Amino acid sequence: MTQIKEILKTGLFAIIVLCSSVACSNDNEIKDTSYTFDGIQWAMLYDDKVEETIIDVTPEIYENGSSSTITVTMDPAMDYEQVSQFYYDDPKYFQLLNQTVNEVSIPTGNLIFDDFRYLSGGQTVPFTLEEYAYLSDNHVEESITVPPHCTLYYDATIIKREVTATYRAYFIGDETNERIEITGKWKGTFYRNNESVIRIEEIK
Repeated sequence: MTQIKEILKTGLFAIIVLCSSVACSNDNEIKDTSYTFDGIQWAMLYDDKVEETIIDVTPEIYENGSSSTITVTMDPAMDYEQVSQFYYDDPKYFQLLNQTVNEVSIPTGNLIFDDFRYLSGGQTVPFTLEEYAYLSDNHVEESITVPPHCTLYYDATIIKREVTATYRAYFIGDETNERIEITGKWKGTFYRNNESVIRIEEIK
Protein backbone atom coordinates (compact mmCIF):
# COMPACT_ATOMS: atom_id res chain seq x y z
CA MET A 1 0.00 0.00 0.00
CA THR A 2 2.88 2.34 0.87
CA GLN A 3 4.54 1.58 -2.48
CA ILE A 4 1.30 2.41 -4.32
CA LYS A 5 1.09 5.74 -2.48
CA GLU A 6 4.69 6.55 -3.40
CA ILE A 7 4.05 5.66 -7.05
CA LEU A 8 0.94 7.88 -7.10
CA LYS A 9 2.86 10.75 -5.50
CA THR A 10 5.68 10.38 -8.01
CA GLY A 11 3.25 10.23 -10.90
CA LEU A 12 1.36 13.27 -9.67
CA PHE A 13 4.60 15.21 -9.27
CA ALA A 14 5.64 14.27 -12.81
CA ILE A 15 2.29 15.44 -14.17
CA ILE A 16 2.62 18.78 -12.35
CA VAL A 17 6.16 19.30 -13.68
CA LEU A 18 5.06 18.36 -17.20
CA CYS A 19 2.09 20.71 -17.12
CA SER A 20 4.27 23.52 -15.80
CA SER A 21 6.82 23.03 -18.55
CA VAL A 22 4.10 23.03 -21.20
CA ALA A 23 2.55 26.21 -19.79
CA CYS A 24 5.93 27.96 -19.88
CA SER A 25 6.60 26.88 -23.44
CA ASN A 26 3.30 28.44 -24.57
CA ASP A 27 4.50 31.96 -23.68
CA ASN A 28 5.24 33.87 -26.90
CA GLU A 29 4.75 30.64 -28.85
CA ILE A 30 4.38 31.00 -32.61
CA LYS A 31 1.84 28.54 -34.04
CA ASP A 32 1.37 30.07 -37.48
CA THR A 33 3.89 30.82 -40.20
CA SER A 34 2.29 34.23 -40.79
CA TYR A 35 -0.03 36.64 -39.01
CA THR A 36 -2.34 39.45 -40.09
CA PHE A 37 -2.41 42.72 -38.17
CA ASP A 38 -5.86 43.21 -36.60
CA GLY A 39 -5.72 46.67 -35.05
CA ILE A 40 -4.17 48.62 -32.22
CA GLN A 41 -5.61 50.23 -29.10
CA TRP A 42 -4.15 52.98 -26.94
CA ALA A 43 -4.29 54.05 -23.30
CA MET A 44 -2.58 56.59 -21.06
CA LEU A 45 -1.71 54.55 -17.97
CA TYR A 46 -0.23 55.65 -14.64
CA ASP A 47 3.37 55.61 -15.93
CA ASP A 48 2.55 57.41 -19.20
CA LYS A 49 2.87 61.16 -19.54
CA VAL A 50 2.73 64.29 -21.68
CA GLU A 51 5.52 66.85 -21.27
CA GLU A 52 5.90 70.19 -23.02
CA THR A 53 8.97 72.40 -23.39
CA ILE A 54 9.15 75.88 -24.92
CA ILE A 55 12.07 76.39 -27.32
CA ASP A 56 13.39 79.77 -28.45
CA VAL A 57 13.94 79.84 -32.21
CA THR A 58 16.93 81.66 -33.69
CA PRO A 59 15.78 85.19 -34.64
CA GLU A 60 15.42 85.93 -38.34
CA ILE A 61 15.97 89.21 -40.16
CA TYR A 62 14.65 90.08 -43.62
CA GLU A 63 15.71 93.35 -45.24
CA ASN A 64 13.66 94.73 -48.11
CA GLY A 65 15.88 97.22 -49.88
CA SER A 66 13.65 97.38 -52.95
CA SER A 67 10.94 99.85 -53.87
CA SER A 68 8.29 97.10 -53.86
CA THR A 69 6.45 95.36 -51.03
CA ILE A 70 7.49 91.76 -50.33
CA THR A 71 5.74 88.96 -48.45
CA VAL A 72 7.65 86.64 -46.14
CA THR A 73 6.17 83.32 -45.01
CA MET A 74 7.27 82.04 -41.60
CA ASP A 75 6.81 78.57 -40.12
CA PRO A 76 9.47 77.92 -37.43
CA ALA A 77 8.24 74.41 -36.52
CA MET A 78 8.43 73.21 -40.12
CA ASP A 79 12.12 72.29 -39.91
CA TYR A 80 11.78 70.16 -36.77
CA GLU A 81 11.35 66.41 -37.25
CA GLN A 82 8.59 64.59 -35.39
CA VAL A 83 9.66 61.21 -33.96
CA SER A 84 7.79 57.95 -33.34
CA GLN A 85 9.28 55.00 -31.44
CA PHE A 86 7.52 51.74 -30.48
CA TYR A 87 8.96 49.45 -27.78
CA TYR A 88 8.37 45.76 -26.99
CA ASP A 89 10.18 43.45 -24.54
CA ASP A 90 10.74 40.66 -27.10
CA PRO A 91 11.75 42.19 -30.47
CA LYS A 92 12.10 38.78 -32.19
CA TYR A 93 8.56 37.80 -31.23
CA PHE A 94 7.33 41.20 -32.37
CA GLN A 95 8.92 40.73 -35.80
CA LEU A 96 7.46 37.23 -36.20
CA LEU A 97 3.96 38.62 -35.62
CA ASN A 98 4.40 41.92 -37.41
CA GLN A 99 5.86 40.66 -40.69
CA THR A 100 4.16 43.39 -42.73
CA VAL A 101 4.56 46.98 -41.54
CA ASN A 102 1.21 48.79 -41.22
CA GLU A 103 0.40 52.46 -40.76
CA VAL A 104 -1.37 53.20 -37.46
CA SER A 105 -2.90 56.30 -35.89
CA ILE A 106 -1.07 57.62 -32.83
CA PRO A 107 -2.06 59.72 -29.80
CA THR A 108 -0.86 63.32 -29.86
CA GLY A 109 -1.43 64.11 -26.20
CA ASN A 110 -4.40 66.40 -26.83
CA LEU A 111 -6.70 63.87 -25.11
CA ILE A 112 -5.80 61.93 -21.95
CA PHE A 113 -7.61 58.60 -21.43
CA ASP A 114 -6.79 55.66 -19.14
CA ASP A 115 -8.95 53.06 -20.93
CA PHE A 116 -7.83 51.24 -24.07
CA ARG A 117 -9.49 52.60 -27.19
CA TYR A 118 -9.05 52.65 -30.96
CA LEU A 119 -7.91 55.84 -32.68
CA SER A 120 -8.70 56.85 -36.24
CA GLY A 121 -7.63 59.75 -38.41
CA GLY A 122 -4.92 62.23 -37.56
CA GLN A 123 -1.22 61.49 -37.84
CA THR A 124 -0.23 57.95 -38.86
CA VAL A 125 3.18 56.26 -38.55
CA PRO A 126 4.62 52.81 -39.37
CA PHE A 127 4.05 50.19 -36.65
CA THR A 128 7.69 49.17 -36.26
CA LEU A 129 10.33 48.99 -33.53
CA GLU A 130 12.63 51.18 -35.61
CA GLU A 131 12.66 54.88 -34.81
CA TYR A 132 10.67 56.79 -37.40
CA ALA A 133 11.33 60.49 -38.04
CA TYR A 134 9.11 62.59 -40.29
CA LEU A 135 8.11 66.15 -41.06
CA SER A 136 4.61 67.07 -39.97
CA ASP A 137 2.12 68.11 -42.64
CA ASN A 138 0.06 70.01 -40.06
CA HIS A 139 1.59 73.49 -40.08
CA VAL A 140 0.27 76.99 -39.50
CA GLU A 141 2.16 79.43 -41.68
CA GLU A 142 2.41 83.13 -40.92
CA SER A 143 2.59 85.54 -43.87
CA ILE A 144 4.15 88.93 -43.16
CA THR A 145 4.17 91.93 -45.51
CA VAL A 146 7.38 93.97 -45.49
CA PRO A 147 7.08 97.49 -46.97
CA PRO A 148 9.74 98.94 -49.27
CA HIS A 149 13.02 99.95 -47.61
CA CYS A 150 12.13 98.24 -44.35
CA THR A 151 13.62 95.46 -42.25
CA LEU A 152 11.63 92.65 -40.65
CA TYR A 153 12.80 91.30 -37.28
CA TYR A 154 11.15 88.01 -36.39
CA ASP A 155 11.41 86.25 -33.00
CA ALA A 156 9.44 83.12 -32.19
CA THR A 157 9.07 80.18 -29.85
CA ILE A 158 7.87 76.64 -30.57
CA ILE A 159 6.48 73.96 -28.27
CA LYS A 160 8.11 70.54 -28.06
CA ARG A 161 5.62 67.93 -26.83
CA GLU A 162 6.81 64.47 -25.71
CA VAL A 163 4.11 61.82 -25.31
CA THR A 164 4.47 58.37 -23.71
CA ALA A 165 1.55 55.95 -24.16
CA THR A 166 0.72 52.24 -23.90
CA TYR A 167 -0.41 50.27 -26.94
CA ARG A 168 -2.18 46.92 -27.27
CA ALA A 169 -1.83 45.37 -30.73
CA TYR A 170 -3.76 42.39 -32.13
CA PHE A 171 -2.77 39.78 -34.71
CA ILE A 172 -4.69 36.89 -36.30
CA GLY A 173 -2.91 33.64 -37.20
CA ASP A 174 -3.39 32.96 -40.90
CA GLU A 175 -3.64 29.17 -40.37
CA THR A 176 -5.15 28.71 -36.90
CA ASN A 177 -7.20 31.94 -36.88
CA GLU A 178 -6.01 32.40 -33.30
CA ARG A 179 -6.00 36.01 -32.05
CA ILE A 180 -2.88 37.15 -30.23
CA GLU A 181 -2.38 40.42 -28.39
CA ILE A 182 0.83 42.14 -27.32
CA THR A 183 1.28 45.20 -25.10
CA GLY A 184 4.14 47.66 -25.19
CA LYS A 185 5.14 51.29 -24.92
CA TRP A 186 5.38 54.10 -27.44
CA LYS A 187 7.06 57.50 -27.35
CA GLY A 188 6.31 60.37 -29.70
CA THR A 189 7.80 63.83 -30.09
CA PHE A 190 5.86 66.66 -31.72
CA TYR A 191 6.64 70.30 -32.51
CA ARG A 192 4.24 73.15 -33.12
CA ASN A 193 4.44 76.92 -33.41
CA ASN A 194 3.77 78.88 -30.24
CA GLU A 195 4.27 82.65 -30.19
CA SER A 196 5.97 85.19 -32.41
CA VAL A 197 7.10 88.78 -32.07
CA ILE A 198 7.24 90.83 -35.28
CA ARG A 199 9.05 94.12 -35.58
CA ILE A 200 9.35 96.17 -38.78
CA GLU A 201 11.70 99.14 -38.94
CA GLU A 202 12.53 101.54 -41.71
CA ILE A 203 16.04 101.17 -43.14
CA LYS A 204 18.09 104.17 -42.16
